[in-house]
Parts: sequence; C-alpha cells; structure tokens
Amino acid sequence: MEKSELTAFEAKCIQEEPAFCTAKCPFHVDVKSFLAQMAKKEMDKAFKILEKTLPLPEIITRICDHPCESDCIRQDLDSTLSIGLLERACANNRSRQKKYFPPPAKDTRIGIWGSGLSSLTAAWDLALKGYRVNVFEQETLGGHLLRLDEDVLPASILDKELARLKKFGVTFILEADFHTFLENKDQFLALYLGLDAPGGPETVSVDEFSLQSVSDTNIFAGGFPRDKERVCAQSYPIAFAFQGRKAATSMDRVLSKVSLTAGRDKEGVIQTKLSTDISGEAILPKIEFKGETGYDLEKAAQEAGRCIQCDCSRCIRACNTYLESFKGHPGKYAREIYNNLAIVMGEKKANKLINSCSLCRQCETVCPNDFSMADLCLSARQELVTDGKMPSMAHEFALGEMAHANGETCFFSMHAQDTDTSNALFFPGCQLTGSSPGQVKAVWAWLRNTVDINTGMVSGCCGAPAFWSGRKDQFEETGDTLKKLWESWGSPRVITACTSCTQMLETVLPGARISSLYTEMAGSSDLPEPDQIAGGSVAVSDPCTARKDDATQQAVRGLIQSRGITITELENAGALTECCGFGGLVFNANPDLAGTIIQKRTAQSDLDYIAYCAMCRDRLSRAGKNTRHILDLFWPESDHPEKRLDPGFSGRRRNLAAFKQEMVGNENFQNDIPLTPAGKKIIIDQDVFNQIEDEFILASDVEKVLAHYESDADKHYFIDKKTGTTIAFFRPANVCFWVEFKILDGGYDILNAWSHRMTVIPAQKFKAGAPLEDLSPDLYCGTCNTPLESVMNHAGYLESRFDVDLPQCRSCGAVFISPALARGKMAEVEKILEDK
Repeated sequence: MEKSELTAFEAKCIQEEPAFCTAKCPFHVDVKSFLAQMAKKEMDKAFKILEKTLPLPEIITRICDHPCESDCIRQDLDSTLSIGLLERACANNRSRQKKYFPPPAKDTRIGIWGSGLSSLTAAWDLALKGYRVNVFEQETLGGHLLRLDEDVLPASILDKELARLKKFGVTFILEADFHTFLENKDQFLALYLGLDAPGGPETVSVDEFSLQSVSDTNIFAGGFPRDKERVCAQSYPIAFAFQGRKAATSMDRVLSKVSLTAGRDKEGVIQTKLSTDISGEAILPKIEFKGETGYDLEKAAQEAGRCIQCDCSRCIRACNTYLESFKGHPGKYAREIYNNLAIVMGEKKANKLINSCSLCRQCETVCPNDFSMADLCLSARQELVTDGKMPSMAHEFALGEMAHANGETCFFSMHAQDTDTSNALFFPGCQLTGSSPGQVKAVWAWLRNTVDINTGMVSGCCGAPAFWSGRKDQFEETGDTLKKLWESWGSPRVITACTSCTQMLETVLPGARISSLYTEMAGSSDLPEPDQIAGGSVAVSDPCTARKDDATQQAVRGLIQSRGITITELENAGALTECCGFGGLVFNANPDLAGTIIQKRTAQSDLDYIAYCAMCRDRLSRAGKNTRHILDLFWPESDHPEKRLDPGFSGRRRNLAAFKQEMVGNENFQNDIPLTPAGKKIIIDQDVFNQIEDEFILASDVEKVLAHYESDADKHYFIDKKTGTTIAFFRPANVCFWVEFKILDGGYDILNAWSHRMTVIPAQKFKAGAPLEDLSPDLYCGTCNTPLESVMNHAGYLESRFDVDLPQCRSCGAVFISPALARGKMAEVEKILEDK
C-alpha cells in the first residue's frame, strides 16, 4: 500500500474528527470527556480535562461564555447542554489542583503590557514554555476581570491564579506607564500589547492570523474589543483569552526561528467533518435551576448525562463483532494495516485484523463517506499474497475446498438431455449442491420444464474463496475456465442460486446476462405446491452478498409470502444485513470471531429463519437456529426441513462428489459411511464430528490416517493401556493429522482428532528432558510395546527450529504429540511464525 492510499483511506474515516462542541471551542477542550466524567460525579477527573487545554483554568472555567453550546447537536432534539454552567459547577466542587512544572528558565525576556485576560493568558503560556515574562500594569492586576460579579469570579480565585503565575516566574510591575514601557522595549526580545488593558493603545495594526504587528515584527497585540464591548460575564472572554494564546504561540515561533504559519491550520475555531446519527436518541429536557449560582452535584450529573457523546461510530455499531473486537475504528485500522504491510522483518500484528473482515461492505453502506474496510482488507490480502507473507493457515483450508469443488471428483457441465446446446446455464454453486444436492436436481428439472427446456448446468465453485483470500491468479484462473466453458456454449444467459456466485460471475463473465433463480421463480405461476402447509411467521436472513440486490431480496420475500408465511424483518436486513461469518473466509482465518458473528445473528429474533444462501442456512442451523432454505418451501426433503443439520465440510464434499456421479450415471458410486482400504467402517459421533470440523479436520483426513495405520508402510502408532484406545498419525502434506479411536468389530469408533503444521525431528541420542506436560505412564508405543519417555527433540516450522522435550519411544524413535500440545503451545508458535 502506498502512503497516498493510506491517506485516502484515513481521510474518509471521520471517527477521529472533533465533536461539534470541541470544534467550536478555540481551545479545543475535550468537552465529551469532560461531560462523561461530570455525569459520573468525578469532579477532579473532569477538571483535569479542562486543565489540559485551558490557560488560567480557575478563571476561565468560571467566566467562560461557552461558544461551544451554540453547536451542541442536542439542540436538534430538545435543547443544548449547559456546558458553561457545568464548567462552573466543576470548578466550584472539585478538590484537586494540577501541579505545573515549568521548564528551566530561558535567557529570553518578554514584556507584556496589561494584566487583562488576553495578557494573563499570553503570560501563562509563555511562562510554561520557560520564558522570563514581565507584566506591566498601569492600574490594578486583573484589569477588567475585577469588574466581574463576585459570585462569578471571586477575588480570591483571581488572586490564586496571579499567585500561580508568580510561581511560574512571571514578574508583575504595577503603576507602569505605557510610554516608558515602549521606550524600554529593547530590554525584551518580544512585546505583547494587551488592548484589553487601560493605559495602552486602543488599536494596533496586526496581521490577523499571527497577531504580529505590521510595522514591528517583535511586537504582537491582542485583546481586541468586540463591538466596543468590554470584557464582562455577558461578553466574550474566550475570544480575548484565545488572542493571548495565539499571540504567545506566534512569539514562541519567532523566537525559536521556526515558521510562523506552518502547521497552524487547526488552531482556534475549526470546522469538523463529524457526522452523528441522533435518530435513535431520546428527548431529555434540560435540567434547570432557580436562584442558584450553579448546579449542585446531583443536577450537574443529570445535565451532563444528557450528552450524546457525539462521534460517528455507525460502522462500529453495525459491525460490532468485527470492528469493535479489535478496539479501534477504520481510520486507526488503516494505519495499522499500512504499518503491517511495511514491516519487512518482525511480527505482522495486523494479519488477523486483515483476514478477519468478512468483506461484506456493511461498513461502507452505513458510512457517510463510503469507507470500505472490504477494499482496505482485500487490497492488503492481495499484497500479502504477492509478497509471500500471507499466513498459510489463514485460507489454506478454504482454498482446498474450492480446489475439491472444481476438481475432477466434483466439477462437471452438461446440457439438457438429448441436446448439445443450451439457451440458459444453471449455476447452483458448490455450497447449495454440497448442502442439498436433491434440491439442485429438482430445481434444474423445474427450470427445464418451466423457464427454458434448453437449460444446461455447470456444477462447481465460482472462485469466491480465491477472490476473498487475495489470490488474484487463482481467481483469474478459475474465471478463465468458466469463461471458456460459457463461451463454448454460445454465451447463454446464466441463472444462479447463490448471490456470491452472482457477484463472482459478473466479474469473470463480462457482458453476461445473469439472473437469480429466485427472481425466475417469483415471476412464474407454475411453482410446485408441497403437501405440507407452511404458514406461520419467520425472519428472513439476507446474505451479505445480496446487500445491493434489491430484486432478489424482494423476490425471496414474495416467494415466502406466497406460501402463507408472515415476515417479521430482522433489525439488520436488506441493505443493512450482516454476514454469517463465512464471507471473506472469516471462518477459516478467525474461527472464534466467526462463531461470535453467527451467534449474534441467531439471537436477533426468536422466530425461525429463512435463508437463501446455503452456507448461511447451514451455519445458522449449526448454531442452533431453526432455519429453512427458501427452496425448502417448494422442494422439501423432509417434514421438518428447518431442523436439517449442517452437513459440515465433510458432508458437503461427499455430496458434491456423489452428485456428479449420479448426474453422469455412475450407479456404483457409494455415498454411505466411509470405509478404510481394509473395508472397515469409520464411525464418528456427531459431537466429535462437530469438534474436528471446527478444527478443519475432514472425515477424509481421518480416512487417510486410518488407511496409513492399516498399511504396511513405515508407520508408528500409540496405545493408551488405561483407556484401551489407539492413536495413529499421518502427514499427507502440510499438516500432520492425529486420530484417537477404539477398534470395533468391523470398524473404528473415532474419539478425537487433532492436527499441527509443525514438524518434529525425532532425536537420535535420546537425551532425557523435562516434559512440557504430565506424561501418562499408560501411554505406550504400539509398534514396540514400550512406555514413552520425555526426550529432547527438535521441532521446526518455516525455517525456525526449537529444542523441545516430548514423549518418545526409545526403541523406534516415534514421538507423541498430545491434543493439548497441538491445540495449545504448538498452535500459538505456528501463528507467531506465520505472522513474521
């Protein structure tokens, strides 16, 4: 990613833009944080926030004319917050006072005329920068501040701040004469003229931005009266104080010999790009008071509690499972991702962030500036792949599923019976075919009988896993295969049953006429009417890839209602729908997050769901939600299709292969309980099946381990004499799979399975070591019938090698890896190494 791309992404995110009140305050007080502390009655913490940016905080907090209130967004609901009164309440009720530590004094003297508000502010800022400040006053210290009502600014408070200035090293010279002051200006390297003080000039011609005199670059002036009004409680003290700060900043820059103007575009009152949605905010009347000088603690907390805490956060509220889980916002994530990609050596800490985005574009939909985490993360994935830095475990399993669906075992194309041409091409997608092959067959028959008799079918994967994982080459390769096939058929129109397939095919088949199966069904008067009556009420779970597909969304709803079913929409439906956790391959890269996503989706309604994405349906079912696919309303395969189990990755693989064999007429193909080469059945309990599927271990992986166990090849296995179980392992490629089972008459009862990518190089010298975990005395090498001992071995992964103590057979050298070790320490180390 180029720096310009980062800047462009950052510019779109307005989460860090200041709140409207802060932008209107020339001192940029963090009003939100101040009010948040006030609402909790944390007066000291609230005052600390004010002290952070305000000069003379004891004075300013009591006399502030609160320009921030005029931009308070609550005025669009009820009434603005009483921020000024809350500042005063805080000042009067807090107990602590900040300790300031001015730097060592500089050998630079600055002269200030007057002790009005602008002059005292300039003195405050300059003294805290280490300048030796001399304040000259013709009358009494404090100038017009002394005219304020004692209830507003007690004399004791003014005296306290003047005393603090003296502690900062400020010297006050009273009964001064302005002409004498000017005559001695050579004693100072810079002068500030406070025009809000008596005895001095009424006007000085200055540059409006820097407040530098146009005739003398060492002289600065501020404290300009507004419409000839004097500073008082009903006037504009904040404007006067800010002129003192602006002049002090300019003086410091001139004396430091740096640019007078560079980097000062954010000073003073600014415009904010922030956009805050208040549509869901409640009406809360202003907390009033009568006859009081200010709020008491209780009323102050109530009034502060009306603060909306303005920010954007639309995307975070919408996508709180992903965006919120990484404790930031898109602008921050853009910087983290940029830094992640720039790292040559070292841990790439943002890899998980990059690969956990479902690419669903919900954030882009709700963002007022169209910020797309999908574009950001997909671009980053493509760059990681190109640079050879993409962690293999992030997407390897999903890409293997795509390869299987498009491989010789599953992929096929065929025209309608007794024809060698097709006017339409039905592309059901690998997920629907893997989940409900019988429905795909029924739908194809319906299309041929109702829509176009010359409708052919292609069964395979559209390439979405390659696209989502950032493998542009693989996606283009898949697309080229489909395009050549489509063109060889005369470029017929395409009918899809999956909105993800629609998106992908629109990319790889430019100019193709692509329509949804569900719009075809909605436009037909000849739909099957199953014996069972549907009825009832449901919620529709729209797939995230249908976010902008209004036609398909409405077609699905029409089909549901045609079966007498009432729809109660989910809060996030249609354009605002949420991903099920499969999109973007989140399930592969961040299974825990994917689990949270689907559980959140299931909890959004007590009603049964209807989905029109096969993977959404299966994931919702797996999470415990009664869910039907839209096709279940017309081609049900049981009396209770809403209770159909998720077939899992293994089941989908078998169904895809079986569907091809059925369609090509192979009557000998068996799709029953898997068998080993020795003809033994493999029995996997549903709970065990779910567990190993969650760890991306397929039934076919278990079959490979057992086939190796039955073979005469160089094999090793272990037995647990206490439980009577056998543990075998086999590494067919990048992953080593372990299976624990009991041997039954004619089969294997699978109790557990685990895996790891790290390789283990068995020790030859059998040097005894300290075990990483307790070693069971009942664990024996099955080949040698020898108990295992803890021996120092070498583990390796991605060119890294480690000494590690592991259980080993001294006779044959076989090393045992426990499930706890594989799922714990080894998995952690693998992740760290892959992120480097």
